[in-house]
Amino acid sequence: ATPIKDKIRAAAIATPALTALLGTNPFRWYDTQLLQGTAFPAVVVQIISGAPTYVVGGMLQCSRRRIQFTLWGVNTAAGVVVLGNLEAQMRLFWNSLNLLGIANLEQYPNFIVRDADGFEALPLPEKQKRFFDVMIFANDSL
Repeated sequence: ATPIKDKIRAAAIATPALTALLGTNPFRWYDTQLLQGTAFPAVVVQIISGAPTYVVGGMLQCSRRRIQFTLWGVNTAAGVVVLGNLEAQMRLFWNSLNLLGIANLEQYPNFIVRDADGFEALPLPEKQKRFFDVMIFANDSL
C-alpha cells in the first residue's frame, strides 16, 4: 500500500490550481519541515495522529488520519493575497480528495478540525502561516 502522505501529494500534483500556485520544478510541497531557502508560497504536510482501526475480526481497510497542512507565504500585500488564494484552493482540494477508492461519491469524508494563524518574524522577510488539521478518511490497502 502507498503511504497516505504520498497519496495526498500525488493528488495535489495532479491538481492544476495547486501546481499554478506551488510550481512544478520544484513543487513546493514538503514533508514534515520547510526546507531552508524555499520560495513561497509553500505547503508542509505532517501526520498528527491516526492509526489503523481495529474491530473484533481484525483491522478495517479504511481509517481516519489527522494531517496538518501548514501553508506558508511572505508577509507582504501580494504575499497575503497569494496565501489567501492557496488557502481557497486547498479547501477545494480537501473537499474533493478521494483516498477511498470509491468513484463518484457526492462528498468525500474529509473535514477540517483545526484552522489557525501563525507568523514567523525571523529570518526576514516575515512569513505568514496558516495551519489546517484535516481529518482524512482513507483506504489503507490502496
